[in-house]
Amino acid sequence: MSTIKKLASQTAIYGLSTMVGRLINYLLVPLYTAYLAEVADYGIVGVMFGWASLFSVVFGLGLETAYFHFSQKTGNAPKVFSTAVNFLIITGFIWVIIACWFAPEIMTGIGYPNHPEYALWFITILSIDAITAIGFAKLRQEKKPWKFALIKLTNIFINVGANLFFLILIPVLASNGISWAVKWNSSVNQVSWIFISNLIASGITLPLLYKSMMQIRLGLDLKLLKTMLKYSYPLIFIGLAGMINETFDRILLKKLLPEFNADYEVSIYNAFYKLSLVLTLFVQAFRFAVEPFFFEQSKKLDAQESYAYIMKYFVYVVSFIFVFTVAIIPYIAPLLIRNPDYFLHPNGMKIVPILLAANLFLGVYYTLSVWYKVSGNTRIGAIPAIVGAILTIALNYVLIPKIGFVGSAITTLAAYTSMVIVGYFLSRKFYPIPYNLALILTVIGIAFMMGFWINTLPIVSYGIVIRILIPLTFALFVYLLDKKIISNVTNKSHQQKQ
Repeated sequence: MSTIKKLASQTAIYGLSTMVGRLINYLLVPLYTAYLAEVADYGIVGVMFGWASLFSVVFGLGLETAYFHFSQKTGNAPKVFSTAVNFLIITGFIWVIIACWFAPEIMTGIGYPNHPEYALWFITILSIDAITAIGFAKLRQEKKPWKFALIKLTNIFINVGANLFFLILIPVLASNGISWAVKWNSSVNQVSWIFISNLIASGITLPLLYKSMMQIRLGLDLKLLKTMLKYSYPLIFIGLAGMINETFDRILLKKLLPEFNADYEVSIYNAFYKLSLVLTLFVQAFRFAVEPFFFEQSKKLDAQESYAYIMKYFVYVVSFIFVFTVAIIPYIAPLLIRNPDYFLHPNGMKIVPILLAANLFLGVYYTLSVWYKVSGNTRIGAIPAIVGAILTIALNYVLIPKIGFVGSAITTLAAYTSMVIVGYFLSRKFYPIPYNLALILTVIGIAFMMGFWINTLPIVSYGIVIRILIPLTFALFVYLLDKKIISNVTNKSHQQKQ
């Protein structure tokens, strides 16, 4: 239990920045839906950030996970850190130069040829974020979650503050005749201000990590770099496949739907997709805490038992979050999506439970993926993500023309489910972990049955009481089930000793 307590305490601190940060970022959803001139404008934001998420994997080169692995393996974390950061600085400059030369061609390919500046902004953001990711990984490896949380929150506050300044304050000042505000307001469109806000936040984050960056030694250890890249290059394919599963649907919606309403449909999908990310608040916080913990634990004889133990309680928590979120989402959705026009679309709210279920499986997959990270089987570990990516592309091409973004939601659930299944069987073959599969499937199955049943209940004034009681009933069920399992294990242990 001490293992769980230690992990829970670190998850809580990482969760502070993740949950508070995401909640603050959720404030951008009502901001965008209320202040962007057209519903379709939010679709442009979704498409651009979809591409950015995809390419963030290429820019990072998998060196974040490689840093954890080789810090433990070599015992020389400063050298590993310096090698990773120096290499990402070099590649970042190369990416920016490419953006300067080919920005018009890049944006023509994406579908917004009138805005070549978007390419330069996003490539600069991604180059900076790749470097800061190693800085944040260093804080995690050194077990400095409070500093991690403070810098992350600062980044988020700057981003939100810049959005408020550009989207609300500038138009107000311009309407009052302030000359510079009038010039700014007329020269830059609203969508551009969103991207500029992200650029400012990323640029300021880098100096906030100055203490870590000051420890960088000049030069590259080419032998170490070659070894790190050999380990990390399969992680690029894993990450790309993962991001295809996570964000490529918005890109394909833009490509496969009729041009006249593609941005509108992406906008609706993007807004309601945000509601499904409530569950990922915990998943992301857990990932930050558990990844360095997994590598540290790998040296112990009972590592596999610890991983199975952690998975069990992880499933308990995410299953409860799923049921609870489905229960209350009809009441909080109008608070986040401020423009009622979004709710006129008949399929907006329908996709939320499907995407919540998908994100539950994504969390299980992240926790399951410990097997290839600690064993070094990164090439084989790429298989589940690649299978999911192939399924994502194939099903989206089939379903989007027929049922629009509902097909994307179903595809996301199918892809993440397939990744869990393939990952589990590969784990059994290459790094067996004694998961209690029957228990995990039972808990998730009951959660899904209760969650999707709740979703059929009418939205009435007294319904909130019933909707709160159902997740509490689920929590009681899980508690009694776990208590019974622990009791059976204890009795069996006593019988064996006798």
